[in-house]
Order: sequence, then C-alpha cells, then structure tokens
Amino acid sequence: MHTVTSQSDSLSAIDQCLLEALQSAGPQTLEGLCAQAGLTWAQGFLAIDRLSRTGAVLLQQARRCEYRVSIKKAAA
Repeated sequence: MHTVTSQSDSLSAIDQCLLEALQSAGPQTLEGLCAQAGLTWAQGFLAIDRLSRTGAVLLQQARRCEYRVSIKKAAA
C-alpha cells in the first residue's frame, strides 16, 4: 500500500521550528536563526542542510563565511 505524505508531514520538529522562525522574522543568518529558534548551531546546520536539499529554503552567501537563510518562494 502506497501512502502520500505532504512535505509538512515529513518535517521534523526542528525543521518546523526553523521554518516558522523564517516566516515570522524573514531571512536571517544561520547563527541568528539558531539563536531565535533556541537551537544549537549543529542542530540548525543539519536542519538547514536537509531543508536546502529538499528545496524548502535557500542559502545565499552574505559575506565570507556567513550565509543568509530564506524560505524558497513557490513558483507562480
């Protein structure tokens, strides 16, 4: 039996927390996002890595060794 799951069904609690933080505050650095969400840098990094690989978020280099995380806009 094959079941269909939506992206929100397969997201972890940490993923959901980061996406909610991005929705409420907009694009942020990884460090700022982790601080706002109450996560360690490692927890945030792994979650952002997962979310970027699925296309849920975008990473843009802000300056050397600093990246800005934002929610990927859906194609119209």
